[in-house]
Amino acid sequence: METLNDIDVNTTIQARKRTLNKNEQFIVLLLMPTVMLIMAFFYDNPAGLIQGLNAIRLSNDVLLTDYLVIAGAGATLLNSSLVTLINIAILKKMDMKPNGIIIASLFLLMGFSFMGKNIFNIWPFYIGGYIYSRVHNIEYKNVIIVCMLTTTMAPLSSVLAVSLSSNYIISLAGTLAIGSFLGFIMPAVSSQILMAHSGYNIYNMGYAGGFVSILVFAILRTLNIEFERNSVVLETMDYGLLGFFVLFFLLFISLGFAFNGFSFSGYKKLLGRTGRSVTDMTRLDGFALTLVNMGSLGIISIIYVIVMGGVLNGPVIAGILTVVGFAAFGKHIKNSVPILVGVAVASFFIAKDASTTAILISALFGTTLAPIVGEYGMIYGIILGFLHLSLTLNLGVLHGGIHLYNNGLSGGIIATIFVPMLDALKKEKKDALRD
Repeated sequence: METLNDIDVNTTIQARKRTLNKNEQFIVLLLMPTVMLIMAFFYDNPAGLIQGLNAIRLSNDVLLTDYLVIAGAGATLLNSSLVTLINIAILKKMDMKPNGIIIASLFLLMGFSFMGKNIFNIWPFYIGGYIYSRVHNIEYKNVIIVCMLTTTMAPLSSVLAVSLSSNYIISLAGTLAIGSFLGFIMPAVSSQILMAHSGYNIYNMGYAGGFVSILVFAILRTLNIEFERNSVVLETMDYGLLGFFVLFFLLFISLGFAFNGFSFSGYKKLLGRTGRSVTDMTRLDGFALTLVNMGSLGIISIIYVIVMGGVLNGPVIAGILTVVGFAAFGKHIKNSVPILVGVAVASFFIAKDASTTAILISALFGTTLAPIVGEYGMIYGIILGFLHLSLTLNLGVLHGGIHLYNNGLSGGIIATIFVPMLDALKKEKKDALRD
């Protein structure tokens, strides 16, 4: 029973809470890419940045393409900031309000703009989505998020641009046509795929895009269109980037704390959510507590990488920012950390080294399975970690690296099989108890 003092404290907290309108929420989301844009010019001069962007343009972008290696930190920060800022501008132009999936999609774009997405190769999918909206007579804003997520196949644009023909015009036209077609079909494909895993795989587009990419890659090989897989990643820690991300994640926690009436009140309730899609933290728990959750998972992700002996290279940063983004759409400490631990434990049996980039990103992206932990218990994090690591290390050969959300494909397969198995075991246990 609440005492009079408890009621007084709760009333005071509610009175001090700051409700942000959508423009103010966008301002908060603009902070990180804007500072990244400024930082780019501290890392390199304009000529160097242009040269770096050109190196990004000429890369084939298949997994794993670490822009920090091929273009440098300055050009990579510039690329990531421009991709994010342009997409925020598109969302504001459509008068959309930041919600869980929008925040997740923006941070996904920001992160993967360190390793495969760039201001040159993502646009065919937006064109396809626009055509879909016109054909089906719906507003473009209804499919723009799908367009943003469909950029998982952005490397395909880069591959086709140099492989279809020696004629630049023909290659460009073919790239736009194929990319637009994929952007056109993905709204329908992704909605169907969601039913397969019943919302237990947060990266639904990773599952949907994975199957489409497998088909496209098979066709490319049949047509003798070959390309090289990339595996060069930064192996030294950039302490400037480390400090930047730590400070920003702490800023998110501080802003959330302040906007929530200088209190973490309500965060315990957030931690009790399973995370099963659709779990929009901004709607259920408010923008302030969502910021707290994002910052907290960001700090934990960085600590995990450091404790495991890893560095913040392009793929790892992509993993961290994806975790942070989806902290607005289902992930939190209780349902995500067990999977990190599970992959760490599994890595000592499978790879004997938890510090490699492949293992680290498997752990970070593996939190796509957080809803299973939230629904069935933390102990399953160990099992999921082992299953996810085993599967994700062997899936790349199926799509040739043209699908960036490889872990989303792995998570979808595991969720589709594992959840029904758990349900069957629960039913058998209930039947045994009745007998």
